[in-house]
Amino acid sequence: MSKISDIRENHLRVLSLFTPDYDRELYIGEAARLLPISRGTAQAVLEYLEAKQVLRSATGGRARLFSLRRGDHARDFYTLVEIYLGICFREEEPFLAGVLSRIAPLIEGCGAVFGSHAGGTADEDSDLDLFIAGECRRDEIERVGKTYGLPIHLTVYPLEIFDRSLHTDPFLREVLRNHVLIKGTEHFVEQAVG
Repeated sequence: MSKISDIRENHLRVLSLFTPDYDRELYIGEAARLLPISRGTAQAVLEYLEAKQVLRSATGGRARLFSLRRGDHARDFYTLVEIYLGICFREEEPFLAGVLSRIAPLIEGCGAVFGSHAGGTADEDSDLDLFIAGECRRDEIERVGKTYGLPIHLTVYPLEIFDRSLHTDPFLREVLRNHVLIKGTEHFVEQAVG
């Protein structure tokens, strides 16, 4: 049996900075400012993730620019980060967590919250924007929303179009930039990182 990875919450938080669109590049100082953590912590975490073959870096002058690696091993880490972000979202939004737990079984494929709830800017008048790649029981999802007094805005794409157009369709690019996954995490990440 192999040694268990020593993955800590700071590793997941730093990796989460790369998941909006999966093409982001960051300097050490940027990562430190965005979280916020110390520059030393940011550097240690980024270097740890580079040593784990999850990130890569390129040096330009004195600064190192970090980006995501591709491949199965790295993809497993990104899947873990998406699950972590979903857990954080559900802890911060327990009411929505209850609603989403009723909706997730009604989805076949990938499901994601996007828009104001995913971006943390929702107010009491906000509807719940849901994106589904695949199929769903739309009537039942709308019934769940009515039961909880929560308007649901549902956008459904066939799975084949999602797979083919994730990086080119403007709406799908927006979902990729601002999402919280509720179902189909592995498929979503596979398509996001190729």
